[in-house]
Amino acid sequence: MGTTFLIGVAVALTVLGSVALAQRTEVPAPVFLVLAGLGVSFVPGLPEVILQPDLVFYVFLPPLLYAAAFFTSPRELRANWVPISLLAIGLVLATLFAVAGVTGLLIGSLGWAAAFGLGAIVAPTDPVSATGVLGRLGAPRRLRTILEGESLVNDGVALVVYRLAVTAAVGGGFSVLHGTIRFVEIAAGGVAVGIAVGAAVARVRRYIHETQLEIAISLVTPYLAYVGAESAHVSGVLATVAAGVYLGWRSAGIFRPQTRLQAFAFWEVLTFLLESVLFVLLGAQMPVVLRGLGGFSDGQLVWYAVLVVGAVVLTRLTAHLLAPVATWQARLVLGWSGMRGAITLAAALALPLEFPQRNLVLFLAFMVVVATLVLEGVSLPWLIRALGLSHGEELTRRELEARLRLSEAALARIEDLAADEDVEVESLDPLRRQYEQRLELLSEQLDHRDGEEANGRRSYRRLHHELLAAQRSALRRLRREEDLDPDTARRLQRELDLEESRLGE
Repeated sequence: MGTTFLIGVAVALTVLGSVALAQRTEVPAPVFLVLAGLGVSFVPGLPEVILQPDLVFYVFLPPLLYAAAFFTSPRELRANWVPISLLAIGLVLATLFAVAGVTGLLIGSLGWAAAFGLGAIVAPTDPVSATGVLGRLGAPRRLRTILEGESLVNDGVALVVYRLAVTAAVGGGFSVLHGTIRFVEIAAGGVAVGIAVGAAVARVRRYIHETQLEIAISLVTPYLAYVGAESAHVSGVLATVAAGVYLGWRSAGIFRPQTRLQAFAFWEVLTFLLESVLFVLLGAQMPVVLRGLGGFSDGQLVWYAVLVVGAVVLTRLTAHLLAPVATWQARLVLGWSGMRGAITLAAALALPLEFPQRNLVLFLAFMVVVATLVLEGVSLPWLIRALGLSHGEELTRRELEARLRLSEAALARIEDLAADEDVEVESLDPLRRQYEQRLELLSEQLDHRDGEEANGRRSYRRLHHELLAAQRSALRRLRREEDLDPDTARRLQRELDLEESRLGE
């Protein structure tokens, strides 16, 4: 118990320190998390941490995949289905053959069966690092959509290929026709299971109106899809993604407003914790990976790692530069956003003990994860800026325009209601003034972007914060001196929090 607690404290402190460093820099948090986990693994006195593959596949992976799929726009996926499909399927196969070809020819001790297994392991990307950088720097939305869509699909495709490769390597035989048929069965079956689970959950959710229960159902959903698909011997990854996309598309008719606020906050915290802990644990696997490599010299291992990392990075760059995306700058950024992560290492750790050259495959997979995270993660913000793809100001303007349209819609509806004889006009006047003031402020922010106007907006926010602070002080006094009901106090506090969150910094 004491050892487990010590490991937990070390992981928690590592996560907090790494995230704090990431916020002070533009380097993606997973880079610091993996390096920190690597450092923790060599601290004297700490026991060796062994990350079980089933822990990743059955505990970490389903909610992370589900959350990413849920918040992905089906409309944007449909609009970009050609590049996403080509990259998610074509690039996985290209990486498989490129890595297998290089390692099979130049690393004689590996063998072709293990070479194809390694290719399948390093093929899937991890979108967490890259999409965070793209979003923070205001890169074009289409780049993030393609990157997220590619990663969601290529995880499933790569793991299906991985299954076939491991079967061939351990079983000693492989038929192209049988492998192709099995690939289609596993992939299509996974999507079908995911849609079925999503449809069933959507139907159940229509009859449930309790916030805590709805959030609990949303947490169970990815596990239902994943475990159900794996039990049917089809792709659990694609099932989870399909369920997430389906329910995300139907979310407007499933969630009530209050439930949606709480559920989204819950999922943001959950994904943050899962991603952070997982990347630290990935970094801590180095002692596990290094064990059993006594038959290779340091020079050999470095050379092998350079070969595999080079094959992975160059294959992705080449594929994206040829992809049907608008500009060469966008293609270059997508090509340089191929960080590997949890799925790659989990797949490597899940290799059967009898898999040929298992220890070497583990080492090379880990080197791909670390090299792509550090090399590409550190340089990606610089590359985005150098290519002129950072458009934070443009995103701010689009948000202001959207807010303006919403206020105009509210005012138009107020005028419609004013013509209704059953509506008291006096009740509409405060609402009309509220939205007219909001519309005026938004219009000024859009029309005047000079320094004086910026100072005016800062002054407005400062004064509004002062008013909110006065209300918070009064609320604390009411709770202390007049024994305000706790539930009422929490509701008032929530309203003040929501109002302040809309103001921004």
